[in-house]
Amino acid sequence: MKICSRKDIRYITGILAASMLLGGCARNNPSVKPLRNDPSIKAGIDLKEVKNTGYDNELMDEQYRRYSLDLFNQTIKDYGGDGNVMISPASVMMALDMVSAGAKGDSLEQLTDLFAKGQAPLTQQAYAADMMTKINDAKKVDFSCANAVWNNGSLLGDKVNMEYVDYIRETFLAEYTVTDFDEKTPDEINRWAYDHTDHMIKEVIDRLDPDTVMVLVNAISFDGKWETPYEEDKVREGDFHAADGSVQQATFLSDTLSAYYETDKATGFIKTYKGGEYAFFAILPSDENVSANEFAKNFTAKDYEDLIDSVTYKYKVYSRMPEFESDFNMLMNKPLMNLGAEDIFDAGKADLSGITGAPGDIFVSKVIHKTHIEVDAKGTRASAVTVVTMEKNAVMETEEEYRVVNCDRPFIYAIVDTETMAPIFIGTVNEV
Repeated sequence: MKICSRKDIRYITGILAASMLLGGCARNNPSVKPLRNDPSIKAGIDLKEVKNTGYDNELMDEQYRRYSLDLFNQTIKDYGGDGNVMISPASVMMALDMVSAGAKGDSLEQLTDLFAKGQAPLTQQAYAADMMTKINDAKKVDFSCANAVWNNGSLLGDKVNMEYVDYIRETFLAEYTVTDFDEKTPDEINRWAYDHTDHMIKEVIDRLDPDTVMVLVNAISFDGKWETPYEEDKVREGDFHAADGSVQQATFLSDTLSAYYETDKATGFIKTYKGGEYAFFAILPSDENVSANEFAKNFTAKDYEDLIDSVTYKYKVYSRMPEFESDFNMLMNKPLMNLGAEDIFDAGKADLSGITGAPGDIFVSKVIHKTHIEVDAKGTRASAVTVVTMEKNAVMETEEEYRVVNCDRPFIYAIVDTETMAPIFIGTVNEV
């Protein structure tokens, strides 16, 4: 799909996904353990075959868009409240695909179906790896994807499948370190996150539970300027009608664009970053009385497909959106379980034995997601962090406090790949 609108914005994005999986980041640390292999541990899929795995690009792009909207809908339903929400489907997928590379049985099938229902696990692995490559190869924007893994050597010892480690190193370029977890380990993880999110995410975790055996971190960083910058005369103060009924003062960014989207549920415009590969996609509900979160609860993947298919270039499109800033913090366990990825959170059912040990030895205890975004006349600064923690013989936690910074007349937005319209980030603005 080609997008014609070309405009301005500076966008810096950090995505971080951490999953208690493998080793990590203890440079020059005397507690770092040597790497050894346990030949009795085998992966659930033939990891060596991912390079030879092809797939239907159009089908997998559609599957990714479906997953993105499903996760967004479920997040809003479980955690939306009245504030602004933003998630990074790409961040969550990258983290959990590194989990699924060591999963077997129902655990593997559920994770694969979460992203690409009915597809083979290697197909999903190949798609995720190619998305990472595409991000790192983006032109005219500074876009990068990085991964790191921390392995708690005092709990796992040498009981790790080195075929798995080699795979995430080669396929996902993951840094891998084995070290004894102590009070300094969270600082090491936070420092890595800070360095790989353009210094936007200062703290991912404040502590690690004693039973934590692995942490995996994925970071995506994006810095792009609008193709056509907002000139001074396109920036004006105005009223924003927030979801709570209040009227707020905001700075609005106006432009005339060429791509217009309309269905019975929403209208939209798209504004591209330099290079035209990525863009900001604004989706405004047709119902003026609904909040963005209420709208998002029922805005399905089919609705999204209908909207992007409605694009026309017959009109001049007057676009107007407010500057806004928002933070969001949540535990992703519940939305993921509601979407069918249940077994990995259950110590009695999780089969991650392609990573270490036997079925049930380790399981995912938390998937923490944290995001931040700023949009103004100069551009966009955004970051997202997903932390997946894995534990051994510990009780799973299913709820955690979260905080949001409320921000804009309610609308949904996404940072999308203009070729596929696949959301890298997707969120709502209910107030500014």
